Amino acid sequence: MNKSALLAAAGLLFSLHTTTAAAASTDAAQRAIDNGDYSQARSELESLVKSQDPAAMNLMGQLYENGWGVDKDLEQAQRLYEQGARQGHLESVNSLRALKNRAYKIEFDKLMPLAENGDGDAQNRIGEMFEFGYGAERDSDKAIEWYRKAADQNVVAAWHNIGRCYNFGTGVEQDYAEAETWYRKAAEKGHMEAMFFMGTLYSNAHGQDDSVDTDVAAYAWMHNAALLGNTTAATIETRLKLKLNADQMQAAESLAERYKQEYVDPFKQ
Repeated sequence: MNKSALLAAAGLLFSLHTTTAAAASTDAAQRAIDNGDYSQARSELESLVKSQDPAAMNLMGQLYENGWGVDKDLEQAQRLYEQGARQGHLESVNSLRALKNRAYKIEFDKLMPLAENGDGDAQNRIGEMFEFGYGAERDSDKAIEWYRKAADQNVVAAWHNIGRCYNFGTGVEQDYAEAETWYRKAAEKGHMEAMFFMGTLYSNAHGQDDSVDTDVAAYAWMHNAALLGNTTAATIETRLKLKLNADQMQAAESLAERYKQEYVDPFKQ
């Protein structure tokens, strides 16, 4: 066997040994948790957590989530679950989802009475929770119902949410014209995400204003969404610059400046 093959074999054996040792420690930690010996569990897990072992981070997260042998710290638990989830560790993903769902359920139960008593911001948030399944079963019909209640009270975010529902056919029949009506209403009040989605409508040739070049309009909206901090809009804006010719670029910059003066500057904090 040549030197390269020997080194490769040695590396494989080391990796297998390390993996086996980590598995043994996490198994020992799980047994300690099951037996209520949280001090021993922490001892087994600490070095593995430092080395970013996802199974160990998941178990350590459980200690912090439940206050087992440590002060209860949901933020630390979430950080540990997120680190494991980013490595594709399924148990960490499930732990993170369960943790967030419990927090969402508390939020949902707190907001529902406010929404039922006519609080527009609470109504909009309840709509989002129904739309995305945060603390409640997903229900697109209920989502749009709550968005409309909030929209009637001039909650700008609700205007945007209704636009998104029409854009993607969530709880309503897909209708780009109706989507633009609601997006524009919110965008003209300085709503960043509404500006971004106005840009997407035009960049995908779904915009309704025939008096302006679609790419020019797309650039103007994306530029202003980027000014307000939307990084995706900034990326698309850069791509559009490469696509536009000199005349289009001049028109796009002029329109972007007009939108800025009308829809961004007046609403800056």
